[in-house]
Amino acid sequence: MDSVSEFLNAAPWRTAAQTDDVGKRARSLEARGELAMALDHWRLVERSAIDPAAAASEIPRLERKIAESVHAHYQSGMAALRNQKPAEARNHLLAALRLDPTFRPALAQINARFSPFPLAVHLSGPGDDPVTVAKAVFGDEEKAFLVAWFNDLPVDQALRPGTLLILPKLEKPPTKKARKKKPPKQLAQAHALLAENDLDGALTLAGKADPDHPDVKVLIHTIHLKQATAQTAAGLLEAARSSLAKVPEDFTGKDAAVQSLQIALKKQQAAIVLANARDHVDKGEYQQSLEMVQQLLEEAPDRVDARDLANEARYRLALDHFDHKRFLEAHEVLEKADKGHAASMALKKTVRAQLANLAQIHYRNGVKHFINEDLKSAIAEWEIALACDPNHDKARENIDNARRLMQKIDSLP
Repeated sequence: MDSVSEFLNAAPWRTAAQTDDVGKRARSLEARGELAMALDHWRLVERSAIDPAAAASEIPRLERKIAESVHAHYQSGMAALRNQKPAEARNHLLAALRLDPTFRPALAQINARFSPFPLAVHLSGPGDDPVTVAKAVFGDEEKAFLVAWFNDLPVDQALRPGTLLILPKLEKPPTKKARKKKPPKQLAQAHALLAENDLDGALTLAGKADPDHPDVKVLIHTIHLKQATAQTAAGLLEAARSSLAKVPEDFTGKDAAVQSLQIALKKQQAAIVLANARDHVDKGEYQQSLEMVQQLLEEAPDRVDARDLANEARYRLALDHFDHKRFLEAHEVLEKADKGHAASMALKKTVRAQLANLAQIHYRNGVKHFINEDLKSAIAEWEIALACDPNHDKARENIDNARRLMQKIDSLP
């Protein structure tokens, strides 16, 4: 069938074959990136299948996948907007809406930035509600109903600072030029405290000043930004994240502060990984430790502490193999050892000597089997000899001769 509707109208009873067809089509749609349609197909299977177990597991998985894809497209769209790439941003936002037409953040951006209807974007400030926004944007508090209607809000809804509002573009009536407010007295005192790096005191004074004064807003944002920088340097990363959330996205210096926080978060995560890897070494779980450190080194190959721990874990793992006479496993581990790690290189030399001795033992065992006309056992021993010493040419030659001899024997009438 070519569509879900045809399947629904096909018959009142669903056969197992029809249900299987819908499930296969759902997987095909997912492989082509048609996640929403794939989800609809699985929901149809859930309603009609005799045993809906497959749909019961696939539906939540696809819902999570769609939600993750919607979020990823939205974040990419916002990044493209910040980088002045409107066409790329529009494609990502539309992709998010194609997956989830009810996703309000993407819909708001499309309506505000790409709609032919004359709309504008406004960010709310501290203490804003639809009435104060209408006064600030339209110069008329009576137009609060427009703010509320376009953003699906109650007229008396208090707004969080930085809330994105979609508003119609209206021509403001001519107004008298208002006198510029003088900066409040607390502003100068707050600036003085800020210069002394008393961020808490500066923020307290700024909070007592007129919150609508543009200079006060700039000062408060500056204080939060400095707080975030200081908290990042002190390792208080969650506090820094909270402080940065109070600073508008386009505020000068925020991008650099966010980047510094991200670097600090990565370092913190790396330190946690290293600590866990060290615990594994202390417990004798060398393979687990080595895997964790190697993954960390893929992301940060210049970390000396991670490289040192990797050398230690690799050496201890190889030594454990050696102590239990697993010489081949020890040799495989040491093949990846840092040539500058003296202990690993010394152990590698000892392991090679042991493997060379083993190669000779298995070679001689193979010769004995050959003399006793047990060609299969002889070949098996010589192959072990080659595994221990890949340069054992005599073992390789004898394997070839024994196989040719076996072929001649098998071809005898």
